[in-house]
Amino acid sequence: MTKEQIKAALAPVLTATGLDRPAFAVVIPVECAADGVHLWVEVRAAGISQAGDPCFPGGKIEPGETPAQAAARELYEELGIFADPADFLGQLPTVQTYLGRNTDVFVCAITAQDAAGIRTNPNEVAELLRVPMSYLLQSPDAASYPWEGHSIWGMTAGAIRHLCAAWDRAGLTKQVI
Repeated sequence: MTKEQIKAALAPVLTATGLDRPAFAVVIPVECAADGVHLWVEVRAAGISQAGDPCFPGGKIEPGETPAQAAARELYEELGIFADPADFLGQLPTVQTYLGRNTDVFVCAITAQDAAGIRTNPNEVAELLRVPMSYLLQSPDAASYPWEGHSIWGMTAGAIRHLCAAWDRAGLTKQVI
C-alpha cells in the first residue's frame, strides 16, 4: 500500500478539528513500506517525564505555533523526520492524557526512505518501536497494546483506537498486510 493510496482513503475520514486551545500535540508516523503499514512509537528516555512510556512524537505547543506546527516540529526534534503540516493526512479527535491534558493528534504518512533515515534524539527517545498496523487492527478497541516487552497504553492507545476506527471507516482494514 502506498502513501498516496492511504492518503486518498483516509482524507475523507480524518476530519477532526481539535480543541480551540489544546496544550499539546502529537503526530502518528505511519510508514508505508513493502512489508506493510507500520506505526512508529517512541519509548521515552530516562530523565524526562513519563520515562519508559511508549508514545508518539509530540509535546507542548509553543507560543505562536498551531497544534499541527508543534506536531511537525516535535517529529523533527525527536525522530529527525521533516514533515510539512500541510502534508499531514489529517487529524484525529483530541484525546486526554491520564493527567487531564488535552492533546491534538495528527497523522502523517512517511515513506520507507523516511523511516530508514530516522535519527532518534537520545535525550527524548530511548527506543523506537515499529508496530504493524495489521497487529493493531486485530484488537482495534484494546485498552493497551503489548509490543516487544512494552505496554502501549493511555493516551497513545487512545490515539491508536481512533486511528483504527478511521482506518476501518476508510475501508483500509482489509488492505493492510
